[in-house]
Amino acid sequence: MCTVVVRVDPGAAWPVTMLALRDESPDRPWDPPAAWWPERDPGVRGVRDQQAGGAWLAASDRAGLAVVLNRWEATPGVDGTWTTRGTLPLDAVVDDRVPGTDGAPPTSRAFNLVRATADGAEVVTWDGTEVRTTPLEPGVHMVTHGEPDDPAAARIGRWLDAFRAVPAPAGPPAADPDDELRAAAGPAGDDDGWGPWFTVLAESAALAPDDRDAILRDTVEPEGHFATLSIVAAAVGPDRTVLRHTRLAEPGQLRSARGD
Repeated sequence: MCTVVVRVDPGAAWPVTMLALRDESPDRPWDPPAAWWPERDPGVRGVRDQQAGGAWLAASDRAGLAVVLNRWEATPGVDGTWTTRGTLPLDAVVDDRVPGTDGAPPTSRAFNLVRATADGAEVVTWDGTEVRTTPLEPGVHMVTHGEPDDPAAARIGRWLDAFRAVPAPAGPPAADPDDELRAAAGPAGDDDGWGPWFTVLAESAALAPDDRDAILRDTVEPEGHFATLSIVAAAVGPDRTVLRHTRLAEPGQLRSARGD
């Protein structure tokens, strides 16, 4: 149920900028971005799931970033079990490996994997039937639990046009998302280009967190309790990837965010 907003401009100094909101069970422990996987690549940092050891988001200066979002289609797994989706961002960033390239179906549950490098961005989808890749054309896009930019997905149908209507950030965030939100609402205005996106995000927070159109979530689905726990703002350049992160002290609520 996570949400990603991504701007793609291949000719720019920073070809990709991304706003990513992580939805997960509030009872599942996790760690903020750091170099948690030195045995694989000491230059990779990301948000680590303590339970399975994988990453929701992984990034490096060399290889850009990747973030995984859950889908809900049934998938076969292996003997009724599944590998963790948290391996996918690490495989993409460490080994430049994405599912399906070897012809074998993934052994995880369904997912969207947003992959961003200095060359652009794409979404790799596994829906239990096939693996397919959707290149993201220049412009602003939104990805949730279904198809990229699909207006039938409530959050996308409600908010994609709003993100597209304002100037997109063209470089790294100067501060963590909590401070970006404060700056967007304050008299100082927008200093680093992220203010318009954070203004849209703040406007979306007027919705109840269980509203089907809400970006910031706190709701019980058939699959369990999911809430927005953190926000990452990121920029990908030819030789550098910048991440800024905020853990939400109160899931699904912007007002109590803090830097992490």
